[in-house]
Amino acid sequence: MKRLKKIMAMLLLMLLVASPVVLAASQPVEVQAAAKTVLKNKYYGYENGKRVCNQWRTIKVGNRSFRFYFDKNGRAYHADRNYVGTTGIVVKKINGRYYGFDYQGHMMKGIRCGITSEDAMPGLYYFNSNGVFNRQKTTVYRNASKTYKNARQIKKLLGKYSKMHISKDSCFGNGSDVTYIYGSLALSVFRPAGKGASAEVVEGIMQRD
Repeated sequence: MKRLKKIMAMLLLMLLVASPVVLAASQPVEVQAAAKTVLKNKYYGYENGKRVCNQWRTIKVGNRSFRFYFDKNGRAYHADRNYVGTTGIVVKKINGRYYGFDYQGHMMKGIRCGITSEDAMPGLYYFNSNGVFNRQKTTVYRNASKTYKNARQIKKLLGKYSKMHISKDSCFGNGSDVTYIYGSLALSVFRPAGKGASAEVVEGIMQRD
């Protein structure tokens, strides 16, 4: 009898182990979808009907995505088109760092021509791939583009130009004025008569509309 009870106990234990364990149903977890930022009235960002303030946001405009920064009033930093045109920028300080924005509020990268305020003179600014102002590279570009300096260095820094225009009448002397187009920038140089591109000197560099 004892042997039979022992066998029955072992069989019962084996059945319990083999049986599936049923857990109490857990409560469903609600996943909150990220709020979509909508651009309204050209410069204001909204999420769930509320303005985005003092925040960066990446927003898709057409087929491209751009970075925007919305100030305390929810208005995106942007340049005044009347002062900088369509290719210039305004430079703004955000959390101790400087960034450039065009007239549409898009954060800029690379070399650009811009201003810090409406009464400032335009100047060159270089921005890293994350949009942060790079003072060291900016200094290199500015030094290379000084008036009367040999244009070889600034042309090398700017890379391949997209267009070139030559004017044979130059106020700089006996030679030609040459304008090189690099994206949003236009580099003007003087090429002395009878000499090639290696002798060109910088006249000026400015934004191109």
